[in-house]
Amino acid sequence: MRNPWVAAVAALVLSACGSSRVDAPGKTADGGTSVDAGGEASVISPTEIQPLYLAFTFHLEAPELLVDKTTFDRYVTNIRSTAALFHANGAIVTWEAAEIVEKSKTYDVNILKELESNGDAIGLHANGAGYVPTDRNYTTEKMEAELLKQRANIEALGVTVRHVSNICSSVDWVKAVQTAKFEAVTGVIEYCLKSLPDQGAGASCTGPQYCHTAYPYEIKDMISSWYAESGSNWTTPASTGTLVLPTANPVPCSAEVASGVVSPTQCGYGNDDSAATLAQIESAVSARKPGMVHSHVLVASFGQTPNAQVVGALLQEIKTKYVDSGKAKWVKVPDLIDLRKLQP
Repeated sequence: MRNPWVAAVAALVLSACGSSRVDAPGKTADGGTSVDAGGEASVISPTEIQPLYLAFTFHLEAPELLVDKTTFDRYVTNIRSTAALFHANGAIVTWEAAEIVEKSKTYDVNILKELESNGDAIGLHANGAGYVPTDRNYTTEKMEAELLKQRANIEALGVTVRHVSNICSSVDWVKAVQTAKFEAVTGVIEYCLKSLPDQGAGASCTGPQYCHTAYPYEIKDMISSWYAESGSNWTTPASTGTLVLPTANPVPCSAEVASGVVSPTQCGYGNDDSAATLAQIESAVSARKPGMVHSHVLVASFGQTPNAQVVGALLQEIKTKYVDSGKAKWVKVPDLIDLRKLQP
């Protein structure tokens, strides 16, 4: 007999991914089966290869771009243009908001609700919640209080927020995220290792800007999500807990990372970044295993306006090579949270 909980999750995923019910599972071009293609989708068969689920997250940060109404309006115009660019190429954006939450209230322009209403997803980019260099006595309890405050502020805009980024800390950031009732985290970097008893590569980190390399380091590991129990053992998969959705290095820095630059954070968009990003996706597609939900989460800071020509060409290449062939599918971060529940 079919498990009602599984059926409920499957129905939610079908809705989130925008698929209609059909009589039989749909085959992807490379012989896999899409979870959301079948009318009776439940847990993933251990023999099926799923498409690579692609998500793109923009960090809506940079307070210097929101200092007055003029700069705010320019920022919002650029956001709308970028959203339209993605939609025109069959892609979806997950917008992770920081300072723009408060500024949206100040200037009475609810851009986050507008984006959500147009089909994108919203997350929190929790500036000031994890790494607080001015507080030598920072605690997990302080982080919990800050996350709860920021969650209340963004939800006051009427948007649904299920995940958070920018939470790496030497305190138990996993517990803080759980207390604030976020289901998942994105944007995990090397600095997140600071919460482990054995910090490894994070031991010498004095700030996230100095160890900003995406974790895990290899594409074959980066495409698999896992549940974290606590900050002291978050790299060890647990059966339940906070979902860790690994995120690639920033798209504008893809070429720099590929050439060996360590932890770059300020890079311009270039065609070489597109080539490096496509190489990542090719590696991710090739590394898929049967019975698994594999995702590749791309990221960029909206501290700089995306280069429309470079990004548009990249999105078109992704569509032609991977989406149209069934090897990949664009989703939002909340979709990834639900899809992961279908993995046995």
